[in-house]
Amino acid sequence: MGGVCAIVAGSVFGVLGALPPALLFERALRGSRPVGVTFGLASIMLAFTVHVCSVFAVWIVSREDVLFFGAAEAISFLLVWVVEAVRAWRDAQRGAGPGERKSGESSR
Repeated sequence: MGGVCAIVAGSVFGVLGALPPALLFERALRGSRPVGVTFGLASIMLAFTVHVCSVFAVWIVSREDVLFFGAAEAISFLLVWVVEAVRAWRDAQRGAGPGERKSGESSR
């Protein structure tokens, strides 16, 4: 398989595994429709299945590339979630819009 090919494939599968929960997270950030716990658990199980099956396939095909593949997969998965965390942080830090403080609470 080769080290570079394993790293590229690991990066691709890391992003593919991160997509189902990331899409639900984006939907929750937008607030367009509520996201249910059932869909959240299903997306996590799907991501887990993608990661485990891809590592197992690389282990069957080329055992010497499992470390490179797994490291690239984990790093790309975590990078997707770093981007999502930054987006959520920015969304949470947005200032209060006009008219939000008119319900009697202190404006201090």
